[in-house]
Amino acid sequence: MFPFRNFLVAGAVLTGTVVLAQPTSARPLGPSTSPQSEQAPVTWHAFSETDWQGLDIFFSGEVGECKPIPSTWNDRIRSARTEVPTRRVELWEDEGCSGTSIVIDGSGYSDIGPWVSSYRVAGT
Repeated sequence: MFPFRNFLVAGAVLTGTVVLAQPTSARPLGPSTSPQSEQAPVTWHAFSETDWQGLDIFFSGEVGECKPIPSTWNDRIRSARTEVPTRRVELWEDEGCSGTSIVIDGSGYSDIGPWVSSYRVAGT
């Protein structure tokens, strides 16, 4: 009977340890201050011809930031996509992210008219 009692005591100690650990693991985590928690800029890929052909360039920006298309590419983007399917970027007709717009993601737009003048990262 002596070994059985040791087993019960060991089991009770282990059970107590698990019960004590549960409240600790159930606490909500506070905000992280590590550099990895900061959002990286979202990058998207623009092409001078339809179907992702021709000259190409990468643009990037922070979520919510409206940026103008440089004069060398203004009204020249004919297809575009993000490199990550879940990232979305708004392409706008006029500077200041105004006028008509479309939203691109990883599937992109393969045939855009020559009108893109500004962009804003919509989400990641």
